[in-house]
Amino acid sequence: MKISLLIAAIIVGIASYFGLEQKERIKHLTTGWEELKTTAIEKKIPTDPKTPFSSQRIRSDSARAAREKAVNDFAAELAAFAQRMETIRDSDDKAEIQKEVIGYLDKLTNMTPNDVKSFVKALSADTSIKDDTKRELIMMSIMMSSSGNPEAALALISESGVSPGLESQSRHMLPMVLSQYATKDPAGAAAWLAENGNQLGEKEDDMKKLLITSMAQQDFSSALSMIETLNISDEENVYGLLAAGVKAGSQDAFLKSLRNDKLTKEQRQAALGSFVNSPFIKGDFGTATAWLDNPELSKADKESIVKGLHYHVTQKAPDQWLGWIDEQEVKSEATEHATRQILSGWTQDNFVAAGEWIQTREDGPTKNTAVKTYAETLAPHEPVAAADWAATLPESPERKHLLQTIHSSLKKKDAAAAAALVEKHQLEVDGNQD
Repeated sequence: MKISLLIAAIIVGIASYFGLEQKERIKHLTTGWEELKTTAIEKKIPTDPKTPFSSQRIRSDSARAAREKAVNDFAAELAAFAQRMETIRDSDDKAEIQKEVIGYLDKLTNMTPNDVKSFVKALSADTSIKDDTKRELIMMSIMMSSSGNPEAALALISESGVSPGLESQSRHMLPMVLSQYATKDPAGAAAWLAENGNQLGEKEDDMKKLLITSMAQQDFSSALSMIETLNISDEENVYGLLAAGVKAGSQDAFLKSLRNDKLTKEQRQAALGSFVNSPFIKGDFGTATAWLDNPELSKADKESIVKGLHYHVTQKAPDQWLGWIDEQEVKSEATEHATRQILSGWTQDNFVAAGEWIQTREDGPTKNTAVKTYAETLAPHEPVAAADWAATLPESPERKHLLQTIHSSLKKKDAAAAAALVEKHQLEVDGNQD
């Protein structure tokens, strides 16, 4: 019995000895695991044993560190070059310097947004170059990256803009970068502008208009919504920007977007009036006029569009546009206004061709409007010829007033001819016979 107790005691003693040793081993392993886990977290290695190991992550971190070091080295190299440029002399080899500059620009062009961010950070911390030089290098690097990634460039400008002395320079660059962003992503640019528009100062409204124009080239309804959200001070005229994106095939969508209950009559008229400046109207004369003659276009809308016609948008075929206006069954204030606007610009651009066109027209309201406009435009430059044209108009108070206006221009160049004009047409000048 005693022997059995002794054996049991020995067994318990052995078990206790090995148990204590196992605890020490477990404690040691636990400490090692915690240290290993801390190192893994620092190196962004998963600590969950179930997660498959990937050597790619380690290689990626290593490549990122190497890339950042290369960018920092380039920043230091460029800073050293900038210092050297401050001591350049006329006798130095300019060709070699230009070669270096091209090399630097090439590297800047190939930078990713993250590279540029690291580059800006490294330059900002560099104390070896003057602040003015540092600012120029930072802005140049951001500008070089803006064409490929304007959104990232905007973020960098915003970050840099808070630095003393850098804000004024960033104001000049912001519009350029924002316009690049607007071309690629109008909605994204609008969101940025709504949050950071105060950085643009007095150019804020101009950039908002640019965004609306860019959005209109993609979607008219979205452009309308953007006008509401951007809060533009010049809202009265901003609706005229909508037609900038109307091309052949999108004119119906443009009109449909204007059937918006939220638009006032004035806002809709402004949008319709600007339609003449669209690529659609400036394009093919036949296509544009065929659409304008479509019965589905309301008379009111057609009047608004016709009234906005002018020489700049019709200069590819001013004679055809004037002929089309003359052929309209109903002559109105809109057709008269369009005739005057087109013919005035055409006369200034090519008075011979404009005069020849007038001579082909039959007598009537359109020809009278054309002759009056032609004579008024000629008067300051060729008053004698202008008087001859004015004399072909039917007798009326308007004709007499036009001749009196021509007389004012003529007497400055030829007093005798001016006196003859007064006598021939029995004009009253300042209430007296000349």
